[in-house]
Amino acid sequence: MGLRKRKLYEFLGNIYFITTTVMNFDDIFCQGSKFNIILIDSIKHLLKEHHAALFAYVIMPNHLHILLYIPKGQSIIDFMRDFKKFTSVEIRKQAEKDRMIDLLRTFKNNAKATRKQEYKIWMDRFDDVIISTERMMGIKVNYIHYNPVKAGLVERPEDWKYSSARNYLLDDHSIIKIRTDWSID
Repeated sequence: MGLRKRKLYEFLGNIYFITTTVMNFDDIFCQGSKFNIILIDSIKHLLKEHHAALFAYVIMPNHLHILLYIPKGQSIIDFMRDFKKFTSVEIRKQAEKDRMIDLLRTFKNNAKATRKQEYKIWMDRFDDVIISTERMMGIKVNYIHYNPVKAGLVERPEDWKYSSARNYLLDDHSIIKIRTDWSID
């Protein structure tokens, strides 16, 4: 959805399919699980803070897809702003702690064109689509789950650790609890 139209529907209570991407499509989420856990912990916190519900997700090496309900009165823009701000800081801190010099240099180079930022991890924008039918919801859930398979990272969706395919197919909610009991009115 275009940024201008987003404001028209933002506070109405919608299910969104969201994609957000790392600057320059750098593969930072395949460098161990620490960065992935930062993303998961942030999502857990923001689900509570925004009274939202998560239906599906996948963390790919350089991007993230999430399918979530943002209730009436809450803002997808605020959710994503908070997500990117928190995860950027925590990923940078983790990279410093682990002395990942090349990665920190990349984050620093990403920020050269921006003011007020010393490090930059995420692209400024995110893409979202409002889900309006059960058919559309099913298509997006399958798209999310088969993303790692299509990318050649695993043979089966449930083999990708940071994906809700494990929740749906294995009833494994150990990483993050999601709602698998969805319907669109």
